[in-house]
Amino acid sequence: MLGERVSTLLVKSFEDIFDVTFTARLEEELDEIEEGKLPWREAVKEFWEKFVIDLDKAGDEMLSYKAGIPTGKKCEKCGQGELLERISRHGFFLGCSRYPECDFIQDLSPETPEEASGEPKTEYCDNCGKEMAIKRGRFGTFLACTGYPDCKTTRRLVQGTRIAHEPDEPLDEKCTLCGNGLVKKHGRFGEFIGCSGYPKCKYTRPITMGIKCPKCNEGEFVRRGSAGKGGRGRPRVFYGCSRYPDCDFTSPHMPIAEPCPKCGAPFIVEKRSKIGTVHACLKEGCDWERLVPEVQPQAQPEETVAPVGAKS
Repeated sequence: MLGERVSTLLVKSFEDIFDVTFTARLEEELDEIEEGKLPWREAVKEFWEKFVIDLDKAGDEMLSYKAGIPTGKKCEKCGQGELLERISRHGFFLGCSRYPECDFIQDLSPETPEEASGEPKTEYCDNCGKEMAIKRGRFGTFLACTGYPDCKTTRRLVQGTRIAHEPDEPLDEKCTLCGNGLVKKHGRFGEFIGCSGYPKCKYTRPITMGIKCPKCNEGEFVRRGSAGKGGRGRPRVFYGCSRYPDCDFTSPHMPIAEPCPKCGAPFIVEKRSKIGTVHACLKEGCDWERLVPEVQPQAQPEETVAPVGAKS
């Protein structure tokens, strides 16, 4: 989606360069330069003189998604401003030209096959019953109750889609701070347990993996994520003790509730290496390691073609 829009802007502003004739001629000039028939400075000069003109013109006239590209459509909320197509770190969206006086936005994330297959699903607020609308915040798009500010119910969306996560799941536990019921919620880094009285009560608790911490032997492993980025722009995921900050043990490898076959340690971990995925022991002095075989996709059964004239 981003590449398509960037390509459209570049082609419009640099028609001379994004042209089949120019590309073909450039290949011929490179061959002539290699053969010594054409001085390279002369070829570059011919290209640069045209490119500088287009570049200056693009600087003044090229449309900017950051400033907003006019769509010719009126804002659905205020009816006065014009909808502008803009981009943020979460993707493309439509926003009102009267922002911040009007905060209307419309997400332009591509539809998933599930969404495109039928009528868009309307989500309703679990607390007041009103429709939920897509909003945009500092952590991306989310669903919010249209009854705001009287109702502050929100739901996260599955990343890269307009499909909402399942509603909070009530648990048979009470909050230790306020006495309200606890619920299972969806956060930036996965599921966690929080108070149903949020935002008045901000009690939260991670969901543990049922594997004891090897350092304190009291807490259990929990899956965590940091605000920083890991390799290739991915959020950094690691595994730590549920008693943090009293216990600061962490591991970048996912623990598995299986004993080490060599030393008997209560758990092993899954690592990513150059040779593939391996299961290994973290206990000091134990070098047990095993390559995890890749799961081969199941072959589809071949259809038996009946001979012509055969009866089924």
